[in-house]
Amino acid sequence: MDTSILEDVGLTNAEIKVYLALLELGSTKAGGVIKKTGLQNSVVHLTLQKLVEDGFANYIRKGHTKYYSASDPNTILEFIEKKKERFKELLPALLAKQKQQEKPSAEVYEGFKGFKTMLQEFIKDGVKGDEYLVFAFYTKHPEENQKIYNYYEEFEEERLKRGLKVKLIAPKDITAVLSHRKAETVYVDYPIPVNTSIFRDAVIFTPWENGETVFMIQSKQLAEEYRNFFYEIWNREKGNKKK
Repeated sequence: MDTSILEDVGLTNAEIKVYLALLELGSTKAGGVIKKTGLQNSVVHLTLQKLVEDGFANYIRKGHTKYYSASDPNTILEFIEKKKERFKELLPALLAKQKQQEKPSAEVYEGFKGFKTMLQEFIKDGVKGDEYLVFAFYTKHPEENQKIYNYYEEFEEERLKRGLKVKLIAPKDITAVLSHRKAETVYVDYPIPVNTSIFRDAVIFTPWENGETVFMIQSKQLAEEYRNFFYEIWNREKGNKKK
């Protein structure tokens, strides 16, 4: 029987052995547990005391002798739930502390697998209504990088499932490549920083043809600067269309 989950719950190796022995033996004196587990006398007595304190075991007295029994295994579920509730109470303070100490960071991903990992990491905390801004992904030779374009279609479906609001700015000369994309799109006839996306407080750069290496930078300031730049173009082009 694999009892590793009991270690994950927080029980020591000795506590697991004693608890399992109590389940098998039923009501028993400490001596029965010592014989069953092969643990030292002092270890068994200390472990029994700890199991009783945590609710995994109980005892009754017959004269001057204690007879121990294992608590219902469902007690372990209750133990986990209590820990979960205590952690939930602590979570807001932990998150607040994390935000206070957040610093810009950069990560580098290589190869096709790294590319996919980065995109999933980029939106892992995304929720419905979050805005995903894209300066179009573009390679000079699309036919040589078809697997990337194919994966972008899968990634697009993932964004849609999450309810992300995607806006795309792309050069006019790649209209055909992007014609099937399911995003609100603006096409421009002047240079833009392609292969760049902004989401929440992060920016990714995907210059795929430069050694199949891509980058993700976590920086609130950088994300805000790129977001402002994106909307400067977006609003101008949208305004021009209305004229």
